[in-house]
Amino acid sequence: MVLMNGFQKSPRARSAHDLVAHGIGQNIMQGRFPIGSILPGDAELMEFFGVSRTALREALKTLAAKGLIESKTKVGTKVLDRNNWNMFDADILEWHLQMGVDARFLGWLFEIRQTLEPLACATAALRRTQQQLDAMHKALQAMYGCESNRQGFTKADLAFHQAILEASGNPFLQSIGSVIGAALATSFTISSPVSSDDRFQEVMRQHQAVFDAIEQRQPSAASDAMAALILQAAERVQIMHAESSLTSIQIHAFSGSD
Repeated sequence: MVLMNGFQKSPRARSAHDLVAHGIGQNIMQGRFPIGSILPGDAELMEFFGVSRTALREALKTLAAKGLIESKTKVGTKVLDRNNWNMFDADILEWHLQMGVDARFLGWLFEIRQTLEPLACATAALRRTQQQLDAMHKALQAMYGCESNRQGFTKADLAFHQAILEASGNPFLQSIGSVIGAALATSFTISSPVSSDDRFQEVMRQHQAVFDAIEQRQPSAASDAMAALILQAAERVQIMHAESSLTSIQIHAFSGSD
């Protein structure tokens, strides 16, 4: 449903506070509230969402904590520059993905993964407990069983990576789970490893190498294995994204050539 010149309500809101936060946040991402602009006044937002002033204030506090907006007396609530946004925030990542992905955003996701996940693997190899190793093994076995199940594979793959982050014992590394989840979801939207037997076998070989190194407490090998896994995934997704974009251009050109 589109109101207020394209202002959209979020269908995923679970409360009055969430409804407002998601509605405003999504529309900031989509440019309906451009960077540097001032949001509508409290009365207008309250009327549109049908919420109390208390719910609106709580939602604005949530968005301010994410770095999206800033309220100033006699000025209003301003949409901040992108460099203020907390890109590790799960909601912000989700709103970005809902807009559709591009090569630049994909690159950002894989760059941060390449920076942090190999380190997480190295520390996990040194610090992991048997229980944490068992969690990795369980997720890995679930991946093996999802050769033709994209949704199941994605869920198991995310569980595998999150188990490694947990085993790192570093709370900063543990906090990047939402970034990895967004990267994996984006990857599989474009190119799923279960869509090809050869690709599935290669992806599983890489994940097995990561697990084996962590199990054997070999930090360098674990780091190298994860770095190779992420690099190949990034290359595959970028290639598939480029091919998809080229196909779209070709179809558009063909359809307009009559």
